[in-house]
Amino acid sequence: MTKLLEQALRQVEQLPEGEQDAAAGALLDYVKHMRDMRLTDAQAAEVRRRRADPNRKLLSHAEARERIGRLGS
Repeated sequence: MTKLLEQALRQVEQLPEGEQDAAAGALLDYVKHMRDMRLTDAQAAEVRRRRADPNRKLLSHAEARERIGRLGS
């Protein structure tokens, strides 16, 4: 998580000055939300089971964006 946060901060610094506050605020909201979110033992076990499956289907970035887009409609 630390590496991702550092990368996100570097990207925020590259934004125009007027957009940095909004982006930094969104990033802080996300970090707070992630800190508050916890998996149950059963959910964690299911994540481990799925990650251990050598035949799991991985999505491309485009496929993931398409599925996420359909969730919003």
